Amino acid sequence: MKNWEKLEADVNKILTKHYTSGRSGAKVNKVIVHYNAGNLTVEGCYSVWQTRAASAHYQVEDDGRIGQLVWDKDTAWHAGNWNANISSIGIEHANRSDGTITEACLDNGAHLVAAICKSYGLGRPQWLKNVFPHKYFSPTSCPGQIYGSQKNAYIERAQYWYDKMNGKNPSKPSTPTGSTSSGSSTSTSSGKEYTGTGFGGKYQCTVSALNVRTAPDTSAEVVAKYTKGQTVTLDDWYKINDGWVWGRYTGGTSGKKRYVAVGKPTGKAESDDYLIKVGSTAGSTKSVDTLAQEVINGKWGSGNTRKQKLEAAGYDYDAVQKRVNEILLGKSSSSSSKKSNTTIAKEVIAGKWGNGDTRKKKLQAAGYDYNAIQKLVNQML
Repeated sequence: MKNWEKLEADVNKILTKHYTSGRSGAKVNKVIVHYNAGNLTVEGCYSVWQTRAASAHYQVEDDGRIGQLVWDKDTAWHAGNWNANISSIGIEHANRSDGTITEACLDNGAHLVAAICKSYGLGRPQWLKNVFPHKYFSPTSCPGQIYGSQKNAYIERAQYWYDKMNGKNPSKPSTPTGSTSSGSSTSTSSGKEYTGTGFGGKYQCTVSALNVRTAPDTSAEVVAKYTKGQTVTLDDWYKINDGWVWGRYTGGTSGKKRYVAVGKPTGKAESDDYLIKVGSTAGSTKSVDTLAQEVINGKWGSGNTRKQKLEAAGYDYDAVQKRVNEILLGKSSSSSSKKSNTTIAKEVIAGKWGNGDTRKKKLQAAGYDYNAIQKLVNQML
């Protein structure tokens, strides 16, 4: 970098498309880390992203050279999740064939994370607080070993640079860049446990195969599987760890504690969770117009209570409230202002409509033909 304090990259190679101007009113509150799944240069990323509907703000080469491809003030298409895109800075890293990154790439990538955290007032870098792996938001292996064997080394280096940039005199971490240290505060087993929240109960599996593990960790041994439609009764206990909410039960035969990934820690039940609580409304597919009418009729309460109820049921509060306001002002159905399939397909690629079943439900609830949109998306990619 030419200037870490001012976030001036070694080279600026700004894309002319495949990003969104501005941030839709959102503020930067996180950094999302990626790997190239290859060893690309800044110029190589530019070439790819000019022809493919994807982008990131920065690229860190294997020798540590950093390039900027989307200005921080604009929204890069990197997380596969629109809300994450508009509130984050995306950093790509060149990687080796085994998914690891070089020492130079790790050091400068982590230094960039620290500089961003300082510049935007995000606080000291910490995994799953203000620094996230791409796979937290999308079903992907990205960022490879940056969130695997190099996970601890990367965040410890970012913390070192953050402390140094804030006037402290820390000792440089000695953790090898290709290993993890089980005693670190960023260890995959360091997530917080919760009890007495009403989490327990009967759940139904929504995926073809859900692994049962010996510990609440994606690296723990798999001892069984649940298949779609099967049910399991979980304890009133859960743990957020490694980017997942983990549930627990006691095996009927073994008598041992077993753990399953329920879904992402979004703070509420989601329609694409791996396990849905029996009786939950998370899978509901009411349209925005239907919900708006129910709100007007008083079904969802008012003020913050309304917001909490809608979000707990898995709905987009802002979209529903916007439609309520339109109806009360005498505006016609939102279907009259539907966007073209091509426009929606581009929004899907940019991550605005989510992934998997969530994407399908959102598109259908908004009155779009999911199959037609997905076909266009596949053609564009």
